Amino acid sequence: MADDIKEKAPIWFPIAPIVVFVCVYCMLLLGGKIVSRLNLTDDFNLPYFAGYMIGVPLVIVGLVFFLWGFVQLRPAAAIGFARKLRDTGVYGCCRNPMYFGLNAVLWGVGLSLGKLSILIAAFIWSMLNFLSVTLWEEKQMLGKFGDEYIDYKKRVPRFIPIKFRRG
Repeated sequence: MADDIKEKAPIWFPIAPIVVFVCVYCMLLLGGKIVSRLNLTDDFNLPYFAGYMIGVPLVIVGLVFFLWGFVQLRPAAAIGFARKLRDTGVYGCCRNPMYFGLNAVLWGVGLSLGKLSILIAAFIWSMLNFLSVTLWEEKQMLGKFGDEYIDYKKRVPRFIPIKFRRG
């Protein structure tokens, strides 16, 4: 693990997970406010078993990707601290497994419970996550790893761990 650390982690690093969960909670509150403001019903008419058939597997897959990515990356080797590009394991399936995992959990919970407010929160969280964090991190990785990261981007999808063949 000492090979992965080039400098001391920033002071905010230990509270980052708390900030993430507070943000998710705020998105859930915002989703509820949007539903009530638009006079929509929070429950949607997806057949009971269909919500579970789609939602529960999404939650399970999301948790696996999030935890696997977290364990493989290790908090001390987060962006800016890793000396080598991780492109094996879960990072060989998708470039952002923890973001994919958290998003899948939110979407899965919304589908399982049949709650429009949770799906709205998942959409807002996914967009904010992509626009604010993912694009910034990709610029950082490109600056740090250069051509190696460009090759990695060509081989591994950004979020959804399915590689579509062109051709």
